[in-house]
Amino acid sequence: MLLHDDGAIHYPFSKYLTDELDNPHTREKASQALRIFYRLLASHNIELAVRALEGRCLTHNECKSLAGLCYRKLKEIELLSNRKVVLLTSAMADIEPDKLPKALQPNTARKSLIAIADYLKFYWEVFLDPHIRSENLRIVLKEAYEQTQDRLKKAIHGTKQNHHLTIRSLPSRRFLELIRKVVLEPESLFLTAGGKTSATLYRDRAMVLVACEGVRPGAIGNIARADFREKYLAIQDHRRRREGRTTTGAPVLKLGDTTRINSASETMLTLYPFTTDAINDYIRFERDPILAKHQRNRSLGFLFLNEKGEPIKHRSSITAMFKRLGERLAQQGLLDIGNDPYFPDQSQYEFYGYVLRHSAASFFLEMKGTEDGVLDSMKTRFGWTMESSQPQRYANRALSDQAGVDLMQFYEQLIADVAAAREME
Repeated sequence: MLLHDDGAIHYPFSKYLTDELDNPHTREKASQALRIFYRLLASHNIELAVRALEGRCLTHNECKSLAGLCYRKLKEIELLSNRKVVLLTSAMADIEPDKLPKALQPNTARKSLIAIADYLKFYWEVFLDPHIRSENLRIVLKEAYEQTQDRLKKAIHGTKQNHHLTIRSLPSRRFLELIRKVVLEPESLFLTAGGKTSATLYRDRAMVLVACEGVRPGAIGNIARADFREKYLAIQDHRRRREGRTTTGAPVLKLGDTTRINSASETMLTLYPFTTDAINDYIRFERDPILAKHQRNRSLGFLFLNEKGEPIKHRSSITAMFKRLGERLAQQGLLDIGNDPYFPDQSQYEFYGYVLRHSAASFFLEMKGTEDGVLDSMKTRFGWTMESSQPQRYANRALSDQAGVDLMQFYEQLIADVAAAREME
């Protein structure tokens, strides 16, 4: 939640953070950016709702002022009076903001502007567009908001560096240990708040293993039943399947700036056998029995359903599942950092859905090498465009942290353990 200066809840900001952002690190950065945005609005007496009636968003100069403010640290901005903010963001300022002795890096400032631009897109779609009756005003205001978003995204050219040490992934040995625990001992991980085995144990286990394949958390709730074909899983957009208008919090495939073009996120995965087995177990022991309880099939064709047999409606349900899993992993010591040099100031690894995607990408390169052909195949598997530099970041990380894990040995032992566990049932 974000607050006004008087302590009242800033509802649009808070709704954006709740509905749009699952990753706690991303949410924290976005909230900081919105605090900067709030200081600009408050100091310049800008009311977005009032301007909407005039068909306006932010002016060119206001976008430039906001860019300058993003070069400053949030703690400094919070201490400034409104008058001082106006002075520092005016054309009469003594020094360019990016030339300040303690100015933030361009990449950092640019990310704040992008977060603000994303919020404005959300504000337009959720708070303005549904309530505007005049078609002419809607057209003018939509153009004004798109122009402002474009200005903010282009106001600062970030540095090219995106260091590989910022990747928040688990070491390969810990990643494999987690997979082993999920496959063999799900009863110890997927529990209710009261400590009983979860009614969605098979579903949650399958979803976690799909995440361990590198699938984005939001895309997991978007998978259709028909996308799963023996050992293959298609990742594609299914928002049209949802009844009515897709809500902002619905789990959907990550797309580009427009949904009218194909996204690099659409791909086909060859699943590990233990992931295939987990999905089949979920379909057999949970999904089919849930659907059999109702006269009407409410699934809309989606694979992962809630306890009512309906598609997962909000990404927060997936986030909550990963949060509960993280708590159990921490209790069992599986997130203890030890002497990991990448996290010298932490006692435990952070855990949320994207950590498994990052871990899967790091592990992929560690097993297959870092040649150009492998990097290209990685773009396809993990849903990046062919121009993306993301694989190189993971390659740098893999080269700097060779864990020496034998994938075949791990796989063969895990299969043997699964077979032994089934014989004892």
